[in-house]
Amino acid sequence: MHGTENAMSGAAILLVEDDPDDVRIIEKALESSTVPVTISTVENGVEALELLDKAALAGEPAPDLILLDLNLPIMSGTEFLTKLRAHPTLNAIPVCVFTTADDAITIRRAYAAGANAVVTKADSLVGMSTVLNTIVEFWFKVAERYSTD
Repeated sequence: MHGTENAMSGAAILLVEDDPDDVRIIEKALESSTVPVTISTVENGVEALELLDKAALAGEPAPDLILLDLNLPIMSGTEFLTKLRAHPTLNAIPVCVFTTADDAITIRRAYAAGANAVVTKADSLVGMSTVLNTIVEFWFKVAERYSTD
């Protein structure tokens, strides 16, 4: 997996987020994770699909988890999720929607498009660390992981 990557290694996370401040906060919050992670970042759904397709063609593994913002330029998070779930080989990648929206309609649409979880972004680094560490602990220590092999 390519894109913008940090120096951590371990579980691979694709972060689809256009706000550079949110990207920095999420990366900082994941530094304290008990599960080592590698984060690749893209700014929109089009870039995410291109990155995933390119990695698949090169025989590279898919990310273990996608953290997805819904409010993205070019292709919304919901549209990306719909396309991902229709993809013949990438459709099983777990997706956690990470958004500022907390209304029932937005949440329902995200689940209908195929989200595995919808989480509201916390408004502080401490809150974000708590939420992200809970997500990472669940996906990489508790949940059974899929395999594309």
